[in-house]
Amino acid sequence: MILRLAIVGFGSVSQEFTRLLLSKREWLLNAIGLNVEVLAIADSMKGSLVSEKGLDLKRALRTVESERTLASYGQESTDLSTVGILEHCDADVMVELATLNIDTGQPAIDHVKAAFEMGMDVITANKGPIAFAYDKLKAMATAKNVHFRFEGTVMDGTPVFNLVERTLPGCRVVAISGILNSTTNFILTMMERGKSMQDALEEAKRLHITEADPSIDIDGWDAAVKTAALANVLLNARTTPKEVEREGIRNVKLEDIRQAASKGKKVKLVANAERTGDVVRTEVAPRLVGPENPFWCLNGTSSALTLKTDLMGKITIIEDEPTLAQTAYAIFSDMLLIAEQNSPLVRKKLK
Repeated sequence: MILRLAIVGFGSVSQEFTRLLLSKREWLLNAIGLNVEVLAIADSMKGSLVSEKGLDLKRALRTVESERTLASYGQESTDLSTVGILEHCDADVMVELATLNIDTGQPAIDHVKAAFEMGMDVITANKGPIAFAYDKLKAMATAKNVHFRFEGTVMDGTPVFNLVERTLPGCRVVAISGILNSTTNFILTMMERGKSMQDALEEAKRLHITEADPSIDIDGWDAAVKTAALANVLLNARTTPKEVEREGIRNVKLEDIRQAASKGKKVKLVANAERTGDVVRTEVAPRLVGPENPFWCLNGTSSALTLKTDLMGKITIIEDEPTLAQTAYAIFSDMLLIAEQNSPLVRKKLK
């Protein structure tokens, strides 16, 4: 089976996914008979490429790593718009990883819609489409008979949506609770060790774990977007991040951390969503947690999610100190699931 991809956005996650494709190329061919070709790469800042025969991924990586642009890659370079590139390549799947506008979810939402209109399956690790427009996009995918996968939008490559979809048949999620923003968890961990918030934030910047605008982390916006995404998919909330009750960690002081420690507790930025009848309430706020809570043991950039279900009680998933490799794997795993659903041969070999 040949699977042809168009990659939209060629930042750090896309590049890591490209490296993963290269490292797994032999396994994909020999183990499951899957030949993955990338026909297009579209990036508003780095430039774009289109090829009917498939791009040389090693060459694309070398070009962008050395020059921070794809302009000198060769004759495949193009100045077409993202939608124009999708129209000019014969891709089966769009991998959407463009830069997110935290206020609107754009331009990712429009990219997903355009791909659906062209009959493409879509994989995204972009939170925007799920947090702002999941219900409409899911309905559109169903109407167009295409796949829409998004495991990498929350907790990197840790199986959350796939866990519920594929391993909990007949089980209903009624509430969720989680530590969803790695930057704030890192900052709070550093404050537990005596650093000021400003010093901890500067360390997070040095390690490149903050958003480009750190206020998105500090003020709880990133956690709110992830909360909305989880609530939309798992609780059918039909909400947006702007409807999430939100309080970040900006006003948390070292004294608050010390007082919590004196009581055997820690301050954590906790996200919650719960369905009561027809209403789903969502919130993000600093909360005190004790040793009885699984979130108490989370340090640094680790994250966790507790699913409260009707049949399995509470299930907690912990992700320990993730890197870009985990997000790249989420895209890779979504790609395999699409190939499995589209090809009986691939499905047989993956079992």
